[in-house]
Amino acid sequence: MSKNHAAAARRAKRKHEKEQKRKKRLSPKPLGVSTRPAVPASAPPIRWQPETQGIEGLAAAARVPFYEAARLADGLARAHGASHPLRDAVWTRDRVCALETSALVDRLEQLGIRVDHDRFIAETPRFGSAVRWARETWLPLAPAHADVHARDFIALAACELWKRWRPGSPSQEGLHELLLLGEDHADRQDDMAATEHWIRFWESLRPLLTPELRTTGAAGELLGVDASVLFNWGSDFSMAATYAAGQDAALGRRAAEVQGEILTQFSAEADSWRLPLACDRAEVLYVTGERIEAERILREQMEAHATSAGAYVRLAELWAPYGSEDREAIIRALDLLAQAIARPVKDAADWDLAVRVKQLRKQLKACGGDAGKAVTV
Repeated sequence: MSKNHAAAARRAKRKHEKEQKRKKRLSPKPLGVSTRPAVPASAPPIRWQPETQGIEGLAAAARVPFYEAARLADGLARAHGASHPLRDAVWTRDRVCALETSALVDRLEQLGIRVDHDRFIAETPRFGSAVRWARETWLPLAPAHADVHARDFIALAACELWKRWRPGSPSQEGLHELLLLGEDHADRQDDMAATEHWIRFWESLRPLLTPELRTTGAAGELLGVDASVLFNWGSDFSMAATYAAGQDAALGRRAAEVQGEILTQFSAEADSWRLPLACDRAEVLYVTGERIEAERILREQMEAHATSAGAYVRLAELWAPYGSEDREAIIRALDLLAQAIARPVKDAADWDLAVRVKQLRKQLKACGGDAGKAVTV
């Protein structure tokens, strides 16, 4: 087999493994970080007139938060180029971000809004959201005839000034941005970049979390998002980290630290969510060289979740991955799966234990071992 064919085979296998892992997730992944329901594939296209409806209209038409609509408008403007009406008619995020701070302030003052830097710094923390600050504090000062584009500018200017004046304490919109950037990279199979962005997201979110916020849903209220958003993010981040760790051990160790903090913070989350995350963390530690700690975590999960095959399967895969020719490791993996079957675990079919045993026997036979004596199913 040529090097190109071998690389293609590895990519195909990795994609299949990732798809199988995603199927184990119990909650469907939401679109972005919005609170909208999933849109059927047959749904009609969004009807939006940029010149008259602005970002506010796009948010209403797409049923997404204002800032997410602004981000969507950026993508549309870039895709269509200079000929698109978005280029000049709509205050997209990119247009606002391109302005100098003095220009932002001048334009706000032209709309009747006196920008007080010290007041902004002092009062915005209790709002959390830059858009909410703008709508409750600045918008009432704008002239009555201010159109939708003026209102869009006021909200987006607040988001941008928050980033510039309070960089160490992101607004809800800034946190959403980190979530969405990570999601963009994950969708493109760039797990390293996704992991980097999501670590930054957690580092920004963690200082806002109190010990009482022990579920992802409770923490999501801080962001003004649906209860499923952080639930799904935790799973997606943890999964991306398992792939990133194999490419960059230092990044993997940072991710494992975050995984541990997530599990500690959300101690009241369902076991069906915590067990896969704990197993992912063990895998990250294993591939970055912390094998003793990884095995300790997985054995701990076996005892804590006696009827689930998840931790057994993960440790068996780590010992004897697909294609392994290590006879001793394959026999250990077979014996471990036999323990799960004998216990017995309730989800053996879900985890394809019989298929896994058959595959490991094939691997053992291929490297000269006695597959018939290794394990009995």
